[in-house]
Amino acid sequence: MSENQRNTETSSTVAHHIVTSAPPNPNGDLHLGHLSGPFLGADVLTRHLRQRGGNVSYVGYSDEHSCYVPRRAAELGSTAHRTALTFGSRMEETLALGAMHHDWFTRPLTTPRHDEIVQRFFTGLWEQGRLEVRTLPVFWCAHCERELYEAEVRGECQFCGAASDGVYCEACGLPQEPAALAAPRCTACRQTPEVRELERVCFPLGQYRDRLLAYYERAQQSAEWRPRLRAYLETLFSRELPLTPISRRAAYGIPVPLDGWDGHILDTWFSGIFGYVAATACLTSARGEPDAWERLWSDPETRIVNFIGFDCSFSHAVLWPALLMAHGGMTLPSQVVINEFYRLEGDKFSTSRDHAVWGGEFLRRVSADALRFHLCLTGPEREQTNFAAKEFAATVETVLIQGVELWTRTVLAAVAADFGGAVPAGVPTAADGPAAALPQELAEALAGSLGAAAFSPQAAASALAASIAAAVADLPELARLRGTGEAYARRVGAHVEALATVAVTAAAIMPGWSEYLAGHLNVPIDRATRMPAWPAGAARLVAPGTALPATLPAFFHDVS
Repeated sequence: MSENQRNTETSSTVAHHIVTSAPPNPNGDLHLGHLSGPFLGADVLTRHLRQRGGNVSYVGYSDEHSCYVPRRAAELGSTAHRTALTFGSRMEETLALGAMHHDWFTRPLTTPRHDEIVQRFFTGLWEQGRLEVRTLPVFWCAHCERELYEAEVRGECQFCGAASDGVYCEACGLPQEPAALAAPRCTACRQTPEVRELERVCFPLGQYRDRLLAYYERAQQSAEWRPRLRAYLETLFSRELPLTPISRRAAYGIPVPLDGWDGHILDTWFSGIFGYVAATACLTSARGEPDAWERLWSDPETRIVNFIGFDCSFSHAVLWPALLMAHGGMTLPSQVVINEFYRLEGDKFSTSRDHAVWGGEFLRRVSADALRFHLCLTGPEREQTNFAAKEFAATVETVLIQGVELWTRTVLAAVAADFGGAVPAGVPTAADGPAAALPQELAEALAGSLGAAAFSPQAAASALAASIAAAVADLPELARLRGTGEAYARRVGAHVEALATVAVTAAAIMPGWSEYLAGHLNVPIDRATRMPAWPAGAARLVAPGTALPATLPAFFHDVS
């Protein structure tokens, strides 16, 4: 993929983008590990596309039918419905505090449209003969008198040996064959289950092998799929693709809409892709276009971008595209963006061990923009990375307080003291220091790293940090030139334009701060997106003669 493709693919020439984030289990609040991955990534891309003039729908839903919900409810002595509603609301609040909210976030237990659309697509696949009924082994706990699926059984991955629940291994991402988990234990009583047989509705994934391989080849010609996902697909396709059960017998979930299947539900790993479709349908209805979702999900010009953790690779990159192929007439994802695990002080985030920094609590104490910037800077894009409180405090202090805020105060003070509070005239040249070259270089760097094709908020945040550091390092030279006439005026003007460029190009990462600073620099803010427009070529963001404030109150604060 050429650099030109990376810089131009975010334009509004694409009909529509649908951006999704992996549905979270409402069995606890979101911690920083959750926020650092799909939620922040999807929000940053959505904002950047809109800033570039794109038409975007960002949708998601709470996985309220997941079997992790009744397991958590049992631990709390509550009901599954109450648990899902409580933690679903808590997750929405956390996302709002982090300015990472969706355009539409479905709550399935209170939104009938979700179940209706999931069942509609299942029925369509069934009537087309795309599904099969197979008798398969299933774990049975004699002590608890129940069949065990996914969250209800824990053991060792049959492929890599890592600790795993009963469906997908978090470590290697590979799906476990039915009842093939090694050393299984019931998560409720810790007893070893026996194996029984059960008729289940299945999806014959292997029939779509060649079509999936052709799809990957096309998709990766226009987008950079991250290395571990590509390696995962190579591993998966080096063997026979598994027959995939999509129903189970349970009391909690979406019922299988077929005669004779009472007591059977649809697996949420099947339902997921149609949950995204349902969320889109809810959104277009709310926008007054109730039928637009069908056009969006069938238009080949629509670009669908899924954000997931690596452990969701099988569903989003393999099973769900194959289900869309099987249904027919559906648009496939153009990009699947994975992230690795984000660790906490060197250890894995863990809800069960309470080893976590909870998003809602943390965001009530710190600036959302500061956290967003740090998570972008340190996020686990291609390898596991680590959150440490001292490192977060250092980012705030060095890049934001003693970086961009010191730079802002110094430049505004110079304009007020030496140019009557108005931006000086003069066209900066390459000789006028690093600030003169910053606007073009930063806009090009961030256009490439924040576009969907080669998305990397880490690269974008690193470029912002480097630009801020270079500008701050030039402030002593700015002070030395004071009183030298035209050279000083050009350098001050260059710093004003550079500062405005940082504010504008950082909008997707630090939306609150961007709106705050750009507004005070008299850069127009779009009312709909609450962001300034992306820099347009050589046009200046802040014209000479523009009146600026003499100073600004601090936006960030010390968190040490």
